[in-house]
Amino acid sequence: MWQAYRSKKYLLRIIGSVTLLMVAVLAGSSLLLQYNAERSAIRMQQEVSRKAMKQIQINLSYMSGVMNNLAVSLYMDPNIVPLLNLRDPDEMLVIRSMNSLKQAYLSSSFLHSILVYNGYDDRTYTVGELSLNKPDAPMSGEIALLVKNKQKLPRMKLIPMNFSGADQPVDFFSLVMYQNFTDTGTSKESALVVNIKPEWLYENLRSFNDFAIPEQSGVYLLDEAGKLLLSGNPELLPSQGELIRALGGHTPGDAEAFGTLSGRFGGSTRLLVNYLNMQGTNWKVVSVQPYEIILQPIRELRGTFLSVIIAVLLLAVVLATLVAHKLYKPIGRLIGQLGMQPGGKAAAGKATGQNMEKGTEKGKEKDKEKDKEKDKEKDKDELSAVASLFSTMAQQLRSVSDEQGKQRHIITSYYLRTLLSGGKALSAKEFEDNIRQNGLQINRSGPYRVVLIQVDGYSGFISRTSHNERSLYYFAIRNIAEEILRPGHYLCELADMRSSHLALLISRAEGSNSETEDEEALHELFRNIQQVVSSYYQLSLTLTASESCGSHEQIPDRYAAAVQYSMYKLVYGRQSIITKERVDGNLRQQEYSFPAELEKRLGESIRTGHLPAMEQAIGHMLAPLGHCHYDAIVHSLLHITGIIKTSVKEINHNRVIPLNVELSTLSRQVLEQETLQETAELFRRVCRDIHDQLDQTGSGKNAALMDAIKEIIEMNYKEPNLSLQGIASMLHMTPAYVGRMFKQSEEVSVSEYLNDIRLQHAQTYLETKNISIKQIMELVGYVNESTFFKLFKKAFGVTPKEYRLKRSLE
Repeated sequence: MWQAYRSKKYLLRIIGSVTLLMVAVLAGSSLLLQYNAERSAIRMQQEVSRKAMKQIQINLSYMSGVMNNLAVSLYMDPNIVPLLNLRDPDEMLVIRSMNSLKQAYLSSSFLHSILVYNGYDDRTYTVGELSLNKPDAPMSGEIALLVKNKQKLPRMKLIPMNFSGADQPVDFFSLVMYQNFTDTGTSKESALVVNIKPEWLYENLRSFNDFAIPEQSGVYLLDEAGKLLLSGNPELLPSQGELIRALGGHTPGDAEAFGTLSGRFGGSTRLLVNYLNMQGTNWKVVSVQPYEIILQPIRELRGTFLSVIIAVLLLAVVLATLVAHKLYKPIGRLIGQLGMQPGGKAAAGKATGQNMEKGTEKGKEKDKEKDKEKDKEKDKDELSAVASLFSTMAQQLRSVSDEQGKQRHIITSYYLRTLLSGGKALSAKEFEDNIRQNGLQINRSGPYRVVLIQVDGYSGFISRTSHNERSLYYFAIRNIAEEILRPGHYLCELADMRSSHLALLISRAEGSNSETEDEEALHELFRNIQQVVSSYYQLSLTLTASESCGSHEQIPDRYAAAVQYSMYKLVYGRQSIITKERVDGNLRQQEYSFPAELEKRLGESIRTGHLPAMEQAIGHMLAPLGHCHYDAIVHSLLHITGIIKTSVKEINHNRVIPLNVELSTLSRQVLEQETLQETAELFRRVCRDIHDQLDQTGSGKNAALMDAIKEIIEMNYKEPNLSLQGIASMLHMTPAYVGRMFKQSEEVSVSEYLNDIRLQHAQTYLETKNISIKQIMELVGYVNESTFFKLFKKAFGVTPKEYRLKRSLE
């Protein structure tokens, strides 16, 4: 079972791909579901916190309103007014007022106490927990001090008070009502203080905390400075400084001043913090819950998710196998039809390898390479094998198609060359049959015109391009010519004549309405061909057009005439269009000879080395050639070459040192030039070369003298008596002249040059010969050892002995 699946690699890939796709979809869906569930849990917790905090705010606002009403009613009560305004009221009045206060205190279970401060006689009257017989009685004095202070307490607002110093941040909340509605700037102002128990607010916070998660959640009340007023779960309160900074830099997310933020706030646990800015008090209700507790129910579902994923995955594998088998059936049939049996080629390769073991080392290496290729084949699946087979077949088909195309091109080119060079031998029927069989773009009824296309600078074009590249260029030229000539109702075929030109056979397209050819319009098309080829391929073309003819028998004659006309590219230059009309004058002037005066002037100017006269004479001789027959032009150019060679030969006959001008190939170079302008430039270069060498005659003589002196020194440096006088004597010149000329030419004296030669040879002997330094000194022409050592050290920086030691160490 497994072996059958192993051979079906593509089937396994389908199963694996479908399974992986399903796994990826399941994993992605699970992660997305988990993420959305967590976000939903956070949003739900935020909404619960917002509603609960809103309820706390409502309760606080309600309590504040009730206490405000109570304070106002007490302030307006006529029984209590005497405690605020009278100096030394009688006892009965005080008792009646205190009874009214006590009744007001007993009317509400939220009240902690009530305090009346009389600013006129600096007395306080208290009921409730601030009474004289109560533990909190000392706090009344503290409140009186706050009331008497010139900086007044906030009017009609709940003020947290803590005078006991106990752990609980608030003893009670005070609501203060002064006698005057504005600051009077005096401490003698009466005030009514209603104190409220904090337990009712504690109950609100505890109920909210119980509604959430009591053990893991906390609700806190902070004043506008960030100080903790009440706490529902002090253990969970994060670093107060970190929390205050975070709340201070956070902006609520809605109009109800509710906000949420998350972070560690100096601890190790990530917390979710929800807060609400209380209206009218600038207090904040803050809810703190750990992220893990909120998300715990969601994350407990991971096990369920995993079980579902595994079950679905198993189902996916079964479905993937079924789907893969369905998809694989067409591929299996295709492989069966192609006869590709799994393992067949591997077995054949193994047998071949066993046979090759008996062969040569080279055979073994080939066998290893084949084994590697077969191993690669084993790794391929069925579709890759089919694709490889298809690629091989397609490549073979392309090769066959290319070969057929080449054969067809060879046959077509052969026929076109035959038509152009020997078309007279073809009958009209053979001509039409060849056009039909080879699919040639030629009108059977004519008329025909032959156009030769020459690539300017052909020798350079041949040297920088290969045969295949030239074939591509010719193919491009044919396409360009066809595209340009077709709108003009012309058909064309291009033939490579296996020489320096291409032949374009042009005929009128069938159905053309024009009975006569417009020569100027046709020449304009030729110029377009030249411009397009030059623009795209940087090739300069010269076109030569023959006259038109009416039958195919006349095509060879027109081709021969076009070849003759194309020779006059020498006259009309590169990228020209040559026609019979342009060369008629040249064809008529068969003979031409130079005036004897011009020939004499050219020879004399060469012998005297007068460059302007040379160039002027050559210019006058070349000017009339543009009107001559091609044969006369070539003869005249070779005649100018002969004059130059003869003149240089005469110069060299009278010189000790001949001119070094290469003229042996001048005739060939002249014939290789494509235009008269290029030939004139060649002649000018030769003349400049002759002039430059004649101009250096004096320096040439000096060079010969210097060479002679150096040769004498090189041959006789071993002679101890060799000196300037001896050298001058050998040359039959005076020592002063020889020394002066050598100094001017070489910038060193003869004796210095002689010492340099001797020391160079001494250096060589020290490196190559195992003889004494004294013997070396004598071999190079020195007698005095002190002089030799002094000169050697000056030249090389070390003595001969040190030099030899240094070289041996290296």
